Amino acid sequence: MTKGFKWAVTAVLLIGVWSLRVNADTSVSSPAITQQIAALSEMTNWQEQMLGAERLLQLPELTPEQRASTLKTIGKIALESTRYEMAIRYFEQLEALSREAGLSDSLYHAFKMQGISAFYQGDYSASVLDYQQALVVAEQRGKPIERADIHNNLGMSFIQIHDLEASLEHYLAAYMLYEQHGNEQDRADMLLNLAGVYIRQFRYNKAEELLKRAITLFERLGDEYGVALSQGNLGVIYTESNRPELARTAVKAAVDYYHSINNTRHLAFEYVNMAKLSLLTRDYTSAEQEVNFAMYYAEKADNQAGVMHALHPTARLQLMRGEIDAAEVSIDQGLTLTRKLGDRLREREFLHLLALVQAAKGKMQAAAETLDYYRDLQFALLNEGLITRLNKYQSKFEESQLSQELAKMRQAQELQKLQDEQQNQLLWMSGLILCLALISVFAFYHRATERRAKIELSKKVAQRTAQLQQTADELRNANQIKSQFLANISHEIRTPLTSILGHAESLQQDYAHDPHLMSSLGVVTRQGNHLKDLISDVLDLSKIEAQRLELEYTEFTIESLLADVCDMFQRPCMEKSLALVVENNLPTPYLVRLDYVRLKQILINLLSNAVKFTQEGQVELIIRQHEDGILFIVQDSGIGMSESQVARIFECFQQGDNSITRRFGGSGLGLSLSQHLAKMMGGEISVYSEVERGSQFKLSVPCARLSHISQPEDFEKMSSPESLVSDVKLSGTVLLAEDHDDNRALISRLLEKMGLEVDAVGNGREAVERCLSTYPDVVLMDIQMPEMDGLEALQLLRQAGFEGEVYALTANVMEHEIKGYLAQGFSGHLSKPINSDLLYQTLAQSLQRIHAAQPLDLSIDMSDLKQSFAQTLEQERYKLIDLWQEQNWQALQHHCHKLNGAASMFEFVHISDIASQFEAALKQEQTALYQDLFLILCDELKVCSYSEQLDVT
Repeated sequence: MTKGFKWAVTAVLLIGVWSLRVNADTSVSSPAITQQIAALSEMTNWQEQMLGAERLLQLPELTPEQRASTLKTIGKIALESTRYEMAIRYFEQLEALSREAGLSDSLYHAFKMQGISAFYQGDYSASVLDYQQALVVAEQRGKPIERADIHNNLGMSFIQIHDLEASLEHYLAAYMLYEQHGNEQDRADMLLNLAGVYIRQFRYNKAEELLKRAITLFERLGDEYGVALSQGNLGVIYTESNRPELARTAVKAAVDYYHSINNTRHLAFEYVNMAKLSLLTRDYTSAEQEVNFAMYYAEKADNQAGVMHALHPTARLQLMRGEIDAAEVSIDQGLTLTRKLGDRLREREFLHLLALVQAAKGKMQAAAETLDYYRDLQFALLNEGLITRLNKYQSKFEESQLSQELAKMRQAQELQKLQDEQQNQLLWMSGLILCLALISVFAFYHRATERRAKIELSKKVAQRTAQLQQTADELRNANQIKSQFLANISHEIRTPLTSILGHAESLQQDYAHDPHLMSSLGVVTRQGNHLKDLISDVLDLSKIEAQRLELEYTEFTIESLLADVCDMFQRPCMEKSLALVVENNLPTPYLVRLDYVRLKQILINLLSNAVKFTQEGQVELIIRQHEDGILFIVQDSGIGMSESQVARIFECFQQGDNSITRRFGGSGLGLSLSQHLAKMMGGEISVYSEVERGSQFKLSVPCARLSHISQPEDFEKMSSPESLVSDVKLSGTVLLAEDHDDNRALISRLLEKMGLEVDAVGNGREAVERCLSTYPDVVLMDIQMPEMDGLEALQLLRQAGFEGEVYALTANVMEHEIKGYLAQGFSGHLSKPINSDLLYQTLAQSLQRIHAAQPLDLSIDMSDLKQSFAQTLEQERYKLIDLWQEQNWQALQHHCHKLNGAASMFEFVHISDIASQFEAALKQEQTALYQDLFLILCDELKVCSYSEQLDVT
């Protein structure tokens, strides 16, 4: 255990918005940089923390100390969030920086934290190497506490690879230093660590005594983490000494604490201990659940040692149940990990199980060989300490003999050295004379050769220059011919295409009653518009290359541009369940003079790509002042791009690669055209992207903020039609069938705000009875409900002669599912979470409108409903566990669907996503995914329940 380094879960309320502006020409003061470094720890999103650190590290004015502080901060954040590989990478950068800048404090910190990261990752051999380097630096610095900390950590690493001799040696060295320079916390830690050594030596009475003393000290210090570690070790002692009741009490106390701080690494090891205890008491059902939890938390923590420990009780359980083949697979995996991590003690335990498996399969010869290897390894482990001591004594004896011989040899070497120096002087003089002669000859030859080479090079340069000039002229002529051809052919295609689209729209108006013809005309219109957009891009590119495209500058506000652009992408984002986040950091109103159409065209291209290549997460549009203009930032959480793809992304007819074209379509002209337009306006588009993490496009446009409007007619572009609030309410009765109480209350409030009478029921049977008795104007029917689902209820209503409008209300928004609902007879579809504007527009088509005295406000306060839903999360988790234990897959699927709909309504995004995935897996019978998704969903429900209780978002 590292001094001062203990895991805890810190509830952080975000009290400000942290914005990092970086550019090469603006200097940042030292206090501002220090505040930005400190702000990294206040963020709650890892992606923002990593990007913020990378931006800071790119600042040229950053001092070595500030760069080291940044690396320490982001490395610690990565370590605390169990991203061990990322933590090691940052601390390796800190090591390189410290060596270069001579920062001994940072160099010690880098080695120490690399060792801690490797230890928590389960790579104990690597942690030993890192700690040994940290010990060298600590000894050079002359700080006793630093040396004590590293001796303590080395003892922990050596005990994990069962080198008890080395572990005890380092623990004793740490103990001596702590006695002189440490405090009570250090002494409590040492008691805990020494108890671990005694446990490995099977001296349980002594270990138990030390642990009880350690618990007393930890409780006095208020160190709950130290108490939990001690309880876990007591559980091991009680298990090995056949005291199961005491063992389960101790381990349960440790598990409860680790759950409270969400420490996945310790949870993995403690569930292994609980599984061993259950196997000891022959409780195989509990053992199976516990090994599954142990494996889940070990993989979640990316801890190979935890996986190795979990595989041993797994193999034992499989062997006890007669699952011989499965046990053999688990044993093979465990042996691979033990040899990779150098844990010979665990290798011995797996060999014992392997011999039993081989005997059970009738492989007696192999079982006998395994037992022989097991005995050899056991003998080596028992005698390793004795052999180490004998080697030390032998080396001391040999050193004393060698010292005498070395003294005699040293005298002879001194005499020989004097003789060699005389000979070397003569050789050096001869060699120097020979070198001077060779240098003179070489210099003369080099001058002659260089003179001839210059003459030949001048001739070749002149000849090559002429050839390049001729080639450039030919390419220039060919490019002009190509541009002229593209311009002509684009104009020739647009003429008939305009006629086709015009006739298609006319036919749509004339034959609106014919659905089959309207469907075909819709295809013609959509594909025609797509072709028209493609031709427009080609024509714009040809105009740019022919230098005939002119910009039309008008005056408008940035707010009107944003309203215009964002309205176009609200629906596409909603259809893909993406969040569209717009952050305008400009003062309002912000009046500029630019080409409105071309600037809008660039933003549409960037946002279209962001929405197209993002399957989940969000798309952000950020606007801020930048140098002498405006900076538009479009970033997404999509598929991202590699460096090679970024290098050619602005070329014509280019996308990331052919697979992207096949998956997402597109011509590859949008970004190339946007870059050309940006440069014509004096700006530029830059891109930063990481594969599977997303992309960030920055559009910088130079412009000045105007203080007045010179063209009154341009003001029309500054006002958004969406700013006008409707004062029309609706009149009628709506029957709402929704099985979730909180959802039902939320939708009812929204409908009542529209002026409607609401009749709400909780299942399909009640919906049919109420419809046939009250005949409401519109029915909103949830699809999956208890007793009778929405589809069956609709069929009964239609058979009974009910002809009113019935809309499907569900979280399933896949295209084929929506088509299925419409084919079953639903009038339309409304997806969860409910869009109030879309709901109003949909109901307004079927209900009467009444002018109200005041504007209609559809905003509602759902804080109480959200709190009510949050309070049911723990109950939902228990019900989920009951259904899982019953293996009632159909009920589990319905429960996940219900949970998905409610979570999406109240903005519990993570629960909604996982429930949706689990529902899809159950629906498609992907049994291999059941257990992982079940454990993740249970974990997410518990975390969200705790977060809401603590008011942490």
